[in-house]
Amino acid sequence: MRGTDLYLKRDKLHRVFAADLPASTAKLLAATQRPASTAAFSEKAKVAAWRQIPSWFLVARQDKTINPRQERFEAKRAHAHTVEINSSHVAMIAHPQAVTDLIVKAATATGSARPSPAANPSDSRARADSRASAESRPADTAAAWVTAGAAALLLGGGAVLVGRRRRRRPR
Repeated sequence: MRGTDLYLKRDKLHRVFAADLPASTAKLLAATQRPASTAAFSEKAKVAAWRQIPSWFLVARQDKTINPRQERFEAKRAHAHTVEINSSHVAMIAHPQAVTDLIVKAATATGSARPSPAANPSDSRARADSRASAESRPADTAAAWVTAGAAALLLGGGAVLVGRRRRRRPR
């Protein structure tokens, strides 16, 4: 099987990915990074969950990996509860308390905590169904979904990526 692995260039990682971390931490991130498949950036999601469930979004104002204007656009499109902080792309490492606070706020919010109404009636019905099921779920299940969403966000984007072909030999 063939594919392309993407890596952040080690000499660029600190400046474009983790500028608010100590250089030693950025070096560790560079040395221990795991490859991302190009498929992660090209495959379309079958369902946009933000159309049906309340969303929370952290905008990292100093992000050089994903432009903060793009982050704001995505948050606005999802009608997300948005928090902005002065952080690089790795807010979860540089500002763990701010990220934790946002996750806890999302995990403990009621299912109806959506900041704006749906765009059309069918979306409204889907959101109402989603809210009803969210309200019947325990908070720890909601926390698991929020954590999964945060993890997905953290895996996003890469401006200074290097492609390397990988080959797997047939077994």
